[in-house]
Amino acid sequence: MRSRGIAAIVLVALLLTSCAQPSHKYASSKSEGVYFTVPNTWHEITMKALNSQEAKSSAVGATEKLALVKWQEAYSPDNKVGPKETFSLTPTSSPLAFVRVRDLFPDEINAVSYNTLRDIVQPVTDWVNNPTATTPIYNIIDDHEVIQKGGRGVRTIYNFVKSGVSQTVDQTALMSADHTKIYVFVLRCTTTCYNKNIKEISRIADSFTVRGAK
Repeated sequence: MRSRGIAAIVLVALLLTSCAQPSHKYASSKSEGVYFTVPNTWHEITMKALNSQEAKSSAVGATEKLALVKWQEAYSPDNKVGPKETFSLTPTSSPLAFVRVRDLFPDEINAVSYNTLRDIVQPVTDWVNNPTATTPIYNIIDDHEVIQKGGRGVRTIYNFVKSGVSQTVDQTALMSADHTKIYVFVLRCTTTCYNKNIKEISRIADSFTVRGAK
């Protein structure tokens, strides 16, 4: 009887330990004072992998911008989503979260505005103020100011149609209090995917916290 009692206690302890396992994990840069949470099941796309992919870019100024990146990582529940998909505007069929912290060039320090931050991924400001024949079908779902200890900026949620596919973007972009750094957090996927995972995506976006470099 005693051995059965001990076995029962051990089983209960194991069950409690299993239940106590966190369902989410922190993604953070202590040196930059930035963090957010993602589900434990999401895989990480490392800064090393992202830097390697970005280094292949032939865009003007890409090399110089990469040199100013202090931290960047990405996460997705789909193992097929990697660095290439992270930097592509092609929508993924599963959520993709991307964080980036970059120092600003001297000529950017006094030039970055809220509109600049809104236009990090797509030229949203021009879509609204200067629409043309090439402006895609779009819808701005939300746009509001975000003020945190480490900086201030805007969170913009919108969708747009490209090549017949609607993609939804939830982006938060902040500028540091001393105007020398920008913090960008983007979650995106097809609008169908976004709507299906809206609670999880919103929770992740809400967790984004900028305390600033120490």
